[in-house]
Amino acid sequence: MGSRHRAIGEAIRGVLEEDKVALAVRGFDIVGDIAIVRVPEPLEKERFLIGQALLKSLPHVKTILRQAGEVEGDFRTRKLEWLSGEHRTDTIHREHGCIFDVDLARTYFSPRLLYERDRIAQLCSSSSQEKVLNMFSGVGCFSIMIAKRSLKAHIYSVDLNPQAIRYHVRNVKLNKVRGRITVVFADARQVTESLFRGRMHRVLMPLPEKAYAYLESALAAIGPDGGTIHYYDFVHAYKNEDPVEKIISKVVEKLNAQSRHFSVQHSRVVRTIGPNWYQVVLDIKIT
Repeated sequence: MGSRHRAIGEAIRGVLEEDKVALAVRGFDIVGDIAIVRVPEPLEKERFLIGQALLKSLPHVKTILRQAGEVEGDFRTRKLEWLSGEHRTDTIHREHGCIFDVDLARTYFSPRLLYERDRIAQLCSSSSQEKVLNMFSGVGCFSIMIAKRSLKAHIYSVDLNPQAIRYHVRNVKLNKVRGRITVVFADARQVTESLFRGRMHRVLMPLPEKAYAYLESALAAIGPDGGTIHYYDFVHAYKNEDPVEKIISKVVEKLNAQSRHFSVQHSRVVRTIGPNWYQVVLDIKIT
């Protein structure tokens, strides 16, 4: 990543004043052959020049998009502005032997969750006949990676975004995991409490904005022999505050009101979202 940033810096140095170069190269994501950049407000007038410079410095990238707004709404989509290259928002992204067809304007996808997707897939033993519920599946990244690693597991993928469901079905075919994933177009709370109650060995909650409100539903899905909930949440943590401990305290208080025994077996900061703003994961063992 260091060499890539240096190359981008050199390309941008040719179109911007020296004092603006560092400001313009703070961060970007690459999904397939599309780069998504954030252009600071002082450089908005130069955004198309920046886009052209980035396109020249990233040989495998065909499109440069600017993130013009935060991820928002029930479908977690973001407003994107074309800056350079081909006019499109759809791409094919490859990750750990999986292929994901994704439209970045109509579905949510983050390459920064690569480690988490791989970690969860490794926890699903290839010899286990686990039933896994992905309550917020999106285009199917977590579900498909598990299906590729664990040939005996069956994954139930639920999402409320019809575009995400359409891409998820396509990705199931692309990755040749038909028969091991059931894709469900529904609200996660309703379908979990009606169809999946007491049937699951593992529940994924990769939607930090809604995980806390849906935690009781996830707990209800765990079968009588116990299982694991992978819980993701956002938290503000300021000086002398531990973001992980703040999430643990919040979740423990809610789970203590339930009748199931539990323990937090793993916890970590997944990534930093912004100043004092973190994404945290807890692996909660239900016994």
